[in-house]
Amino acid sequence: MTAAGRDGWHLSRRQLLQTIALAGIAAGCSSTEGASPRASGSSSTTRSGPGAGGGADSDADLRLRIERASFGVTPTLWKEVSSVGFATWLDRQIASAPKQAEGSFAELDGAIDAILPERPGGGRLAKEDKAELRRASVGVLTARTVLGAAYAPDQLRQRMVDVLADRLHVSSSGVPELYFLPSYDRMLRENAFGRFADLLVEMASHPAMLLSLDNAASRADGTNRPNENFGRELMELHTVGVDGGYDETDVVEAAHVFSGWSLDRRTAEFTFKPEWHSLGPLAEGGDILGWKPKGRGEADGKDFLEYLARHPATAERLVHLLARRFVSEEIAADHPLVKEAVDIYDEQDTRLGPVVAHLLTSDRFPAAATKMLRRPIDMVATTLRRAAAEPKPDDVESIAGGLFGVLRVMGQVPYAWPAPDGYPTPSAAWSNAGAVISRWNSLITLAHDGVPGLALDPRRIDTSDRDQMLLTLCSPDLQLV
Repeated sequence: MTAAGRDGWHLSRRQLLQTIALAGIAAGCSSTEGASPRASGSSSTTRSGPGAGGGADSDADLRLRIERASFGVTPTLWKEVSSVGFATWLDRQIASAPKQAEGSFAELDGAIDAILPERPGGGRLAKEDKAELRRASVGVLTARTVLGAAYAPDQLRQRMVDVLADRLHVSSSGVPELYFLPSYDRMLRENAFGRFADLLVEMASHPAMLLSLDNAASRADGTNRPNENFGRELMELHTVGVDGGYDETDVVEAAHVFSGWSLDRRTAEFTFKPEWHSLGPLAEGGDILGWKPKGRGEADGKDFLEYLARHPATAERLVHLLARRFVSEEIAADHPLVKEAVDIYDEQDTRLGPVVAHLLTSDRFPAAATKMLRRPIDMVATTLRRAAAEPKPDDVESIAGGLFGVLRVMGQVPYAWPAPDGYPTPSAAWSNAGAVISRWNSLITLAHDGVPGLALDPRRIDTSDRDQMLLTLCSPDLQLV
């Protein structure tokens, strides 16, 4: 059946897929250097910011920097950055307040938060209340992630949270931690550019993480042995890494450090329970990677988190991750740009904002940057950013449901990765045949049907032809960043 039987399309589905493939999707699934990301409808006459010294490729360098710091160059964004320079724009992005939504997005942001009812306390929920809370929590996470990436003015913060949500991952596949994930996501946004040491404390004491890794019930009193899940993932995933120098004894000792970090059953908020806490073997003078407790209960846990944040292995591993996400997934840990950023991480007291700023503004960036395949959330957000008008606040819930369905098909619902290591970063994880077909199908669905309350408008990409719109949306520009 050809598409002509529906709404007057004149390409068959098979012809469309073939055309997309010939147009460059296959090339878009591999790493290619030097290609310039295109901003539909934007001007390329103004040179400003790093990498725009007047050379033939200055605009291409600037566009690539903007793409890495946002979810897609738009004519408005290009004009804004060009008028002040990339470095100044980036500084403003880092300095902006987390809830500093502007214009119509402020109302949209409020509508997203309003999806969620009151956060549950310690009391038992009725079955129907649990179902509603699950639905609302998923809706908030989907809307805040995708609509924020597509329309929010704080684009760099949206990018940063995309990284942190995987590094400090809590899966929405579990309950009751799902109920607290909207708050956890907000916490990541508030701390995205601050000290990593402070972020670790916020993460470790948040109900979502306490429940996810079972630390809320971890006790070391009497004959109780503390749960090791959080201590293990803290070192293996969140900080020094599996090769960071710790052993199984350190994992047991870390579990003791965080015994008693729990939740108040009445308020469902963090509380330290000293009666559940014991340092165990550490009380006899042991250490974890050179750190020794002082017997101060909760304060020892915070001190240990500060120590891990400052550990050289954490600095190198975290900065390398940021370089892989903002510069190139192929960049080596010993690349000069990464080494420079590690030094900045140390000098800036583990602050993340200055590290990202250096990666994106360094003169080394153009030579080091290679194109990367957009992950599904990135691809959908960029599509909306390019070809959809900003939605109405009253439509947010229905939009969230539609976007959830699209992202489920594509394999990347926000926070839904079941393991604690977060969604994979490498392009190879998203470029197998099945994944590519699902990307094509999802974009075709978006272009033709949109989602309830959010239709793609061909006029926004300077064409009134439906088929041309589909080809534009499925172009290599949307596959690569």
